[in-house]
Amino acid sequence: MSFGENTIQPLLIKDAREAAHKASELQRGVENAIRDASRSLAEAERQYRLKLTTRILHLHAQDGVAWTACGEMARGDKDVADLRYERDVARGMLEAAQQQAFRYGADRRDLHRLIEWSQRRDLRTDDPPLHWERPEGAGVPANVNPETGEVTASRAAA
Repeated sequence: MSFGENTIQPLLIKDAREAAHKASELQRGVENAIRDASRSLAEAERQYRLKLTTRILHLHAQDGVAWTACGEMARGDKDVADLRYERDVARGMLEAAQQQAFRYGADRRDLHRLIEWSQRRDLRTDDPPLHWERPEGAGVPANVNPETGEVTASRAAA
């Protein structure tokens, strides 16, 4: 069922359960994606820092570069720059997964509101069903004759 098609009628219980289940599955999926992205970011950060440190030490010890210049030179090394790029991409993936989780949370709240509205709408009683017995004059304003529907000046006078 597409919710775009259902703009007037409340959700049926079956549809509401199905939508809630799907929303829960999406939420679990994005939570797993956040875990995976966090793990990837941590690994990329570790690889970058190890390579950066190794390159800084190499520049100073073997090439005789001053400590103050080693950091910038090491960051300019192709292998170090590639690892930094991988780390930055991993950070972007984590941020995207977190935004997706926020969106799914908002969608679930909207769905919850729709389900609550559907329950209230479904249980709303405008008129009792036709097969229910009604006491004489039930639901008829005081100044209306229940048999003819004519408005009278006063029911007490009739």
